[in-house]
Amino acid sequence: MSKALSAFSQVPDQSEIWSAQKGSLRCTALRLSDGSLCLYSPVLGLGDVTKDSLADIGEVSVLLAPNHYHHKGLREYAEAFPEAKLVCSERAQPRLEKQTGLSFDSLELLEPLLPEGCRIAEPKGLKTGEVWLIVKARLEQVWIVCDSFKGPSGKMGSVGVSVEMLGTFPNYGVKDMDVYTAWVQAETTTGAPSMIIPCHGSMVRSQDLATDVVAVLTR
Repeated sequence: MSKALSAFSQVPDQSEIWSAQKGSLRCTALRLSDGSLCLYSPVLGLGDVTKDSLADIGEVSVLLAPNHYHHKGLREYAEAFPEAKLVCSERAQPRLEKQTGLSFDSLELLEPLLPEGCRIAEPKGLKTGEVWLIVKARLEQVWIVCDSFKGPSGKMGSVGVSVEMLGTFPNYGVKDMDVYTAWVQAETTTGAPSMIIPCHGSMVRSQDLATDVVAVLTR
């Protein structure tokens, strides 16, 4: 696995979302309403290529830790972007602060900065304080998720058609699978996703994703 994160490149058909990878790990950048960027799950390995690509997109103002396990790159990014605010869920905050020695603001700091059509979601039934960003843009509903789902293996920047479950997720991520499954199912009826951008594996785009994510969980 390369030690450096790739440059950020625009997600296909999404003008305000970018993705960078290191092996199978992904960091996602979202443009906020003030023109700055939120980095979802900063991945360790912030090199010049990555920083230069971010400079071309906009100023990094928010670093979002999506659960209490994804923290290895946070100090590196906090030093590179000292003006950026670190945010996380209330559930994830105690372990994140213990593991990193950093201070975190609540998700309330991020909420007013989100672009139109974007919202924060905190899945029920989990134990890691996972946070999703749900973006409705360009006639698509995009779920930006952490460990809840993964995409298939593939080349950097590839887009698959089938979603999978991260193998270790049921043991370390789930507190109550029935509650979590019901929550996800309710989300698919509120607004069916047509694309998932996970922290692990390829991005996924399919008109059958609403059915597929529920099938993955019930299976």
